[in-house]
Amino acid sequence: MTKKYNKNFIIQQSAKLFYYKGYKNTELTDIFKACEMPNDIFYKFFSSKEELLIAVIKYHTENLINFFNNNVDDLSIQKFHYFFEKYFENIENNKFHGGSPLGNLALELSDINKNIREELVKSYKKIELRFSFFITTLKYAFPEKYDKIIPETTARILIAMLEGTILILKTEKESSAINDFFVIFNSIFIINEIDENNEQKNDEEKKSQNYIPDIQNEKNDDSLPQNILDNAAKNDNIDQEIGEIGNSNIEENNHFDENIYYDIDSDSLINVFNNLDNTPKNDNNNENNKK
Repeated sequence: MTKKYNKNFIIQQSAKLFYYKGYKNTELTDIFKACEMPNDIFYKFFSSKEELLIAVIKYHTENLINFFNNNVDDLSIQKFHYFFEKYFENIENNKFHGGSPLGNLALELSDINKNIREELVKSYKKIELRFSFFITTLKYAFPEKYDKIIPETTARILIAMLEGTILILKTEKESSAINDFFVIFNSIFIINEIDENNEQKNDEEKKSQNYIPDIQNEKNDDSLPQNILDNAAKNDNIDQEIGEIGNSNIEENNHFDENIYYDIDSDSLINVFNNLDNTPKNDNNNENNKK
């Protein structure tokens, strides 16, 4: 029986080889061997090794975007945080070996291959647009929280931080860089959420005490303008106190409720190279995580 060869399978096997050996260190014979196919079959799908590489870059890009979509399925900053947690967890599970699929290729080839550099620019732009779209939607849904955030700039910063963190993890072979990443992430998003929670508490307190100003107004009709000024001054002091309390509680609020998490694939990066059409299977991973 004649073996049937699939283009996606060749891309997946080549992605692994390029990821661990590098593009230039991977020979076509390595790809033929990994795919268990004669060389003439390869040329039915790709005209050259570089054409295959472009397909691999697109594959990695879609893989990352799908990984994002599987994690961030609503307007939750916690799930956005969780996406980065799980991506870094994959790096840790892989014993910090390999690094960033796109970042590795950028470091190896951007200075010597214009076509590949331009393809990488397109890929990072797609990821940036996906992050930016989420942040923009978040901003318009919760303007009181995120009105000061610039989505495009924030998306670019997050991608740069992600790639830089993965590079440090690959080099240092330990996880402290992940904490550094989340210090910046939390400074962008979480502090705003703390401020908003405090504002909501203040609003609730004011609503519950609405009857007090009415009584005071009846008794002190002539001094109403001065009362307004006094209240405004008090509110300024309260805002300052809230800011100080919020800052002191940032660390406490950074611990999210585990109930917001939902099951996703937590395999190592080796298994992130699965077919893009596959639905994440989590049962085995959840059992392992409980052990």
